Amino acid sequence: MRRLTAVLMASLLALVITTGPAAAHAKLESMTPADGSSMPAPPTKVVLTFNEPVGSNGTQIQVKSPAGVNVATGAPQVLDSTVTQPVGAMIEAGRYQVEARVVSADGHPITVSASFTITHAGHAPDAPPVDPTAQPPNNSNTVTVVAMCLVMLVVVALAIVIVRRRPAR
Repeated sequence: MRRLTAVLMASLLALVITTGPAAAHAKLESMTPADGSSMPAPPTKVVLTFNEPVGSNGTQIQVKSPAGVNVATGAPQVLDSTVTQPVGAMIEAGRYQVEARVVSADGHPITVSASFTITHAGHAPDAPPVDPTAQPPNNSNTVTVVAMCLVMLVVVALAIVIVRRRPAR
């Protein structure tokens, strides 16, 4: 029984040692329109790009007009490290405030605050229609968790086989 415990502890230690270092929280690399920028025509969407993939669960983005009205339409779409938020009519000229909350790959919430300015009122004429029923893709770490569980099961099974093959002393 001591050997089995020793083998299991050694395999667990090997698993812990061979895993990579813990990833830091996701950080915003860029935003379109850029923070602090000024533009004559309103954008049709706000795009946040992070340094690592983020999850779609819990992602919330608000784009507030100068009057404080949220002009974000539909759900934000998450694809790897990019979060896209469609926006509706931006009929006011002035400063628009972007408030975002996303969950990084390690499960920690990240908040982002930025702004941009529209110099001419109205929405861009080539704005595509937004489907409010469109579902963003589910981006999760399920594959990684399942793979780690399978590796641990294989290590435990090998430890049991090795211990049982040795003759008792």
